[in-house]
Amino acid sequence: MDPSTLATLDALKRRALEAFTAGRLEEAVALYRDLLAEDGTAADLWNNLGVLLSELKRPAEAAAALRIALALRPDYDKPWVGLGSEAFGGDRLEETVRCWTRAIRLEPRQGAGLWFNLGVVRQMRGEAAEAAAVFGRAEALMPDDPRVASQRLLCLNYLDLSGERLLAEHRRFDDRFGNRADDDRPSSIPHANRPDPEKRLRIGYLSVEFREHLGAYFLTPLFEAADRGRFDIVCYSILPDVHADAYTARFKAQADGWRNVGHLDDEGLAAQIRADGIDILVDLAGHSGLNRLPMLALRPAPVQVTWLGYPNGTGMASVDYRIVDPVSDPIGPTDGHAVETLVRLPAPFLCFHPPASAPPVVPLPAGATGAVTFGSFNKLSKITDGTVALWAEVLHRVPDARLLLKDRPLSDAGTAAMLRARFAAAGIDPARLDLVGFIKDGAGHLAAYNRIDIALDPHPYNGTITTCDTLWMGAPLVTLAGGRHAARVGASLMTAIGLPELVAATPDRYAAIAAELAGDLTRLMRLRMGMRERVRASALCDEARFMRNLETAYRLMWRRWCDQRRSDS
Repeated sequence: MDPSTLATLDALKRRALEAFTAGRLEEAVALYRDLLAEDGTAADLWNNLGVLLSELKRPAEAAAALRIALALRPDYDKPWVGLGSEAFGGDRLEETVRCWTRAIRLEPRQGAGLWFNLGVVRQMRGEAAEAAAVFGRAEALMPDDPRVASQRLLCLNYLDLSGERLLAEHRRFDDRFGNRADDDRPSSIPHANRPDPEKRLRIGYLSVEFREHLGAYFLTPLFEAADRGRFDIVCYSILPDVHADAYTARFKAQADGWRNVGHLDDEGLAAQIRADGIDILVDLAGHSGLNRLPMLALRPAPVQVTWLGYPNGTGMASVDYRIVDPVSDPIGPTDGHAVETLVRLPAPFLCFHPPASAPPVVPLPAGATGAVTFGSFNKLSKITDGTVALWAEVLHRVPDARLLLKDRPLSDAGTAAMLRARFAAAGIDPARLDLVGFIKDGAGHLAAYNRIDIALDPHPYNGTITTCDTLWMGAPLVTLAGGRHAARVGASLMTAIGLPELVAATPDRYAAIAAELAGDLTRLMRLRMGMRERVRASALCDEARFMRNLETAYRLMWRRWCDQRRSDS
């Protein structure tokens, strides 16, 4: 190629890259096509074109360009990254894992972002142990990013680890991101809050869940049943505007103060909370996604609490309390699982606001199918090898029963096949499994529960929202009570609705309870048709009771701070 042609191509490349980085994507596509018309053997140009087409939401064209890049250069890692991203966008999770793993094998020095994304997909597919290892790799590559560390901690909750081991892992987070107090940090500045034990308290709620997903279920009582004469409510919403919904607007209208804080850095958010005079700040995220835990180390409020959104403590010395109950966290054994002081409400530790859109409960599905259907709509990440073994034993004891599992990743044929293979390895004919993927309509999702006769709780990470949905749709739940909070939420909920006999202390008893229920259709029908009223009349749905207990706990926390403040002065 003569020098003038090379110069022309170099100029085109610079223009294409400039258009790409400036966001003029259509212009960049046209320039890359011009370049490829001159030299169609350049794998990097085909890769860049594929990336652009992907950004423009043209997946078929993007995949074609990326595959040409690989045909020209089989050892090129970047097209495999792009093909994995295209597969993920299409919910083809097995293909996603295969592509990204291939990219890593070709170039082990991939950035932390790819390792992190691979961990997310493996977790979604139910490969929690493998995901935890991948997150560990991402954490090693990005040691200063608390989001990566939090995601790994969340993943560890799915594994069969002791509360003590998990506490040690969570303490590491505080060691790295706790922003130890010194004279120059806001955490060392005394709070200006008036230490009056009986004053009207300003409660701040920090969450990404002021929306239908979690808010509609458990946050509604915080607004509708609060004692507004004694408590002000200020919300700090991390929720990106694109995810706001009707519930977001409803919560915003009911709050005494509302702050959209996703754009603020830690110092800015802490300063806002201090300026608002918050007495008790309640973190509703824990180590779940989009949390702001490092900000809590700046001590923006005199009293700091974590609750609800995460099945464990934060590990942070700057968080004073964690709200639980005596069933989810028995006095004594579980106190050693948290840095925070455990505050035990009369069970349960949450309050369920039933969905108004739920369809009616239908008669026992077994009456129509001729066989009992067990089921779980929990995330595949909760279906560990231990859970597979637990459920396989149930199916062995009830040989004509079926098992229905539902989670969005099961829309992917490869993920569904992998789950069937896991049950086959446990001695269960895969034909006995009914696997259901994504149902977009919320009412349709709830209606799918009408296919289940008996719900099975995973272990050691129980369901919460899923359990409430299950019960509201009439299916009794069998649960195994373990040694830490995540493994005892089922016990808390079943005790709250007056069915502690469905809580097992051992795996053998779990299988026996499930088999006994399956063998008594009369009892099963009676439970089913009375379940919704049972739940509605129980402590689980008693919003006034729950809020009085929660507000009593807030007042006791505040009085303790006031006492400490007086003793320090």
